[in-house]
Amino acid sequence: MPAHTTVTIHFDVAPDDAGARTLRVRDTTEAERFDLHADRELSPEQASTDEFSRPVDAAVVLTVGELHFPLHNPAVFFQQGSAVHRSEDEASSEWLQRGTYEVDVLVPAVKTYVKVCDARVRARFGDGHTVLEVDPGTRLVVGARSHHEQPAGTVTTTEDPRDVMRAISTFGSALKTHSPDRSWPTLRGHPPALELGSSLEVPDAVAPPETGVTIEVPPDYGPIFSVAPLAYYLGATVEPGSRPRLHTEGTTHEFDPDALASEVADVLEHCFVLDGTVRTAGVYPYRHEQADVVDERTNLDHERLFELPLAERTAAYLDIPRSVTAELLRWHLTADVSPEARYAAALPHLVNALTAIRSPPPEPSRVERAPEPNALARSLAQDPDDATTFVRPQDAGTPGHAWVGEGFAVEAANPTVGSFRRGFEWPSGEGPLDVHVVYNDERLDAPDELAYSVHELADTSVRVSESLPTVELREALLEDTDFLHFVGHVTERGMVCPDGELDVRTLPMTGVGAFFLNGCRSYEQGFALLTAGAAGGIVTVDDVEDEVAGEVGYQAAMLLDAGFPLYAVLDVLDRTEVDTSRYTLLGDPALTLRRSANGVADLWTPVAGGDSNADEIQFSSTLYPTGENGLGSLYSFNHGSGPPSLGSARQTSFVLSNDDLAGFVENHVSPLLVDGRLQPANSFTVDDFQ
Repeated sequence: MPAHTTVTIHFDVAPDDAGARTLRVRDTTEAERFDLHADRELSPEQASTDEFSRPVDAAVVLTVGELHFPLHNPAVFFQQGSAVHRSEDEASSEWLQRGTYEVDVLVPAVKTYVKVCDARVRARFGDGHTVLEVDPGTRLVVGARSHHEQPAGTVTTTEDPRDVMRAISTFGSALKTHSPDRSWPTLRGHPPALELGSSLEVPDAVAPPETGVTIEVPPDYGPIFSVAPLAYYLGATVEPGSRPRLHTEGTTHEFDPDALASEVADVLEHCFVLDGTVRTAGVYPYRHEQADVVDERTNLDHERLFELPLAERTAAYLDIPRSVTAELLRWHLTADVSPEARYAAALPHLVNALTAIRSPPPEPSRVERAPEPNALARSLAQDPDDATTFVRPQDAGTPGHAWVGEGFAVEAANPTVGSFRRGFEWPSGEGPLDVHVVYNDERLDAPDELAYSVHELADTSVRVSESLPTVELREALLEDTDFLHFVGHVTERGMVCPDGELDVRTLPMTGVGAFFLNGCRSYEQGFALLTAGAAGGIVTVDDVEDEVAGEVGYQAAMLLDAGFPLYAVLDVLDRTEVDTSRYTLLGDPALTLRRSANGVADLWTPVAGGDSNADEIQFSSTLYPTGENGLGSLYSFNHGSGPPSLGSARQTSFVLSNDDLAGFVENHVSPLLVDGRLQPANSFTVDDFQ
């Protein structure tokens, strides 16, 4: 398993209007927190983490009759390691018989369990919250674990393609199970890191697993890189061969060499959907709409498939027609990776998110910049000798796209290995998330900072500075800051200040963790921040009009604060009526400012002309999987009707009654996309949708 970094989980009693009845749970490594409200005053005592069958970092004992969670989320009840009940609405709320239970209420901020000791218990729902109700005076143990994870080790490889194959063969060592349960994102660990060296070195802790699955490809970087995600998910060894093939338990699946990347992605999606269906026969027996459709299309023996060894199960999957799993998921991320040895080190980080990889990339188009008149932060000097090559990768059909190769990609993320690694430690330190908004253009009236402090499960400290001179801006870039939002002029020579320009390329390092440089042609200065120590951010590739910059800044801030990863921010902004074609990403596309209070970032928008009537309205919802709420998580609707769904970037539609809509706009914590513009959900009333 990947090793956890040192984490600090704190439990504090926070007084409220009724006395000391609030237990505040804080993860100071991740700058996340939430409150549990009890029906009586609390005197928590430290408890052993051994109280739980699942790993926790810290635990406390309480004596209460009710425990109120901050959001409306399902509650899953376990006994002796097996799930025995799931409550997700009033219809499934029932008293369970007296016993000892571990309850997972799916709080997104920190992985939290409640142990109910020898009592009757139920979960009920009201006012947008989940309430755990137990026999009066019952002993409860609350345990919490940080979500933070890192690779368990580092594999050194030479530039020899055969050594790179052996290195990629270690990726499956990060799987926490070989059963279909590995379709859950929390049961897939981070693959070992890769680095180039003079010899192949594989630590024992990350030795390739013995699954009996082998992938053969020619010993060339392109095919090797393209099969890396499938090798990881199947725990397969990668070996040289004349043609690309998948061998598993007496079955051989041939890949078309001229369509290798797309066919590998197809097999991965097929196996993934089937695992997500078959896992319902295990300890997590929760149905979802994809499982229902698969079972309508074919007859699966779930119990038999679940118990088969991975190789035999994969062989059985390959005998099932692809039509059975077609169009049930939408993949979230694609990476175009140049087939060169120096880019091999990026593979573990891409594969960790189950990113589909195309190598070599389809030929991109060349981008010529064309400045607009009347621009905010109009480039004061344009260097005709600017050697930066701008490319636009071919569309991959996924909301997220990364470019790992020569040139600077627009409409895609531009990660580096360093930015991936720095993402492990970001945000860092204890205390609230530190956001610094710098206005260095007095003409701009855009309250970007107002959108950074509304998250329900995180503490945020927002600082606002105006017209910083070069010395003070330099200090702001050197000091430790979780997120910097800069608004003003940017040129190829630097960030414009009242007394001149500050060239970030002259800084030896930066304390800025992530950033949004909302000024024209900010890519050079942003890339300098990235190489100086930042983990990622949003930049521009050309001049941007004042009105566009202000609107993009405000809407991007809302999305970042709501827990949308960078790739989702770019995709959502592209769906608004604002021209965002001049904005792009640096660093890890899956980087998030904080976790979504909904568990997974989701964009809701009303559907004009839908099938709804006067008493209801139709909505669509698009998920943006990331982290522990990545591909394969279980997504349930807390408002309206709709079956649970296997988490992916697929768009779903459903209907809300007016009664459900009232509760939705009051409690939904992500912005809504309405008439081409993002707005906070609680700014609407039911009448606004009639």
